Amino acid sequence: MAARRVTIVEIAQHVGLSKTTVSDALHGGGRVSPSTAARVTAAARELGYVTNRAARQLRGRSVGAFGIYIPPIARNFNFYMEFAFGAAHGSAEHDADLTLFARDADVGPRHFQVDGVIAVDPLPGDPMLERLVEAGIPMVTAGRPPAALVDAVAAVIEAPHADLARTVLNHLRDTGFRRPAFVGSDQQFYSSWADDVRQTYLDWCAEHEVEPSAFDCPLGATTEELSAAVRKAVTPPDVDALVCAPQGFAGRSMAILESVGRPVGPAFGLASLSSDPTTELGNPLITVVDLASWTFGREAVNLLASVLAGEPHDYLNRFEKVGVRTAGERIAD
Repeated sequence: MAARRVTIVEIAQHVGLSKTTVSDALHGGGRVSPSTAARVTAAARELGYVTNRAARQLRGRSVGAFGIYIPPIARNFNFYMEFAFGAAHGSAEHDADLTLFARDADVGPRHFQVDGVIAVDPLPGDPMLERLVEAGIPMVTAGRPPAALVDAVAAVIEAPHADLARTVLNHLRDTGFRRPAFVGSDQQFYSSWADDVRQTYLDWCAEHEVEPSAFDCPLGATTEELSAAVRKAVTPPDVDALVCAPQGFAGRSMAILESVGRPVGPAFGLASLSSDPTTELGNPLITVVDLASWTFGREAVNLLASVLAGEPHDYLNRFEKVGVRTAGERIAD
């Protein structure tokens, strides 16, 4: 015989609370104090209560799934893969599945079977974002949305990219490098992150009376495209460091710099503003920003769940669990 399922009514009788309060405590609805929620959770565990997602979906008209949208141009980068894994873990913690939207916006009719969506590094003019807005799906963005979508986004979570870039530039200066060059992503991938780090570089140069040497490159740059951008950036003879914005560019630039007589070391600095864990994060020659992408994804889901539960939340939220490392040692958090 199948084991009898413990009901919410039984939990309510056990703790002396109403059925509604118990349901809200278990499923994240209503306004339940943390102490009451803890009592209910403990009682549910003691009695062997198991959630019935299907029944909850029928009552609450929810799907039991969150969506995540990553611009196609960026999906091959480790940051987004790890972000998605963290988001999947966070979704499971909220008793929900995670759906990655992979099809193009113009391929057939779209029926988004999710309760809400996280859009990562939203780009201006992206037709998929427009489709999601038209569908009326609650949206949280990781990175500030384009101006046209500001009013349609429920909340934003972003890392302090400008502060991190400034920390890297200051560290390079403090260790003797006076004129860093910069290679960023071009207009194909001009998210708020790309804009923030480039503008910070330009502002820093102006503050320190340094002539900027900034060049853009496609996010999915070929070796030839990256080589051309790096060579142009370090052409001025007094350039003594290179700061790369996109993930992996710094690691790929080491051989290029070697070929033009600028080997990375005491005489020439190198930094990554979004470090690749394989080629950059553990390299003792590269100053790196660790964006903690897995934790970032999990925190983005927590924000989305808060929005969907109707809890009070800020529109703009900072993800602070990031750091800058040099020679394998954390120098700032």
